[in-house]
Amino acid sequence: MASQASLVLLAIATELSKLARTSLPKLRKGEQVRREWFENATLYRETTLDGQKIIAKFSFPQRKVLVEGGNANA
Repeated sequence: MASQASLVLLAIATELSKLARTSLPKLRKGEQVRREWFENATLYRETTLDGQKIIAKFSFPQRKVLVEGGNANA
């Protein structure tokens, strides 16, 4: 059985994950998620669109999104 502290930490992690995912740019028509991972307080999402790789990052400490590759403004 999980302890109260474990349940609270799981709830916090779930809410932070929702915050990060909703902060990332919305997927465009035809864009496919290839993978998502968490590293160094940053959530990464790698997608492809028309053969181009796009990596969107959400930094938890800065509460900031950065998009690399592809045409981020399309």
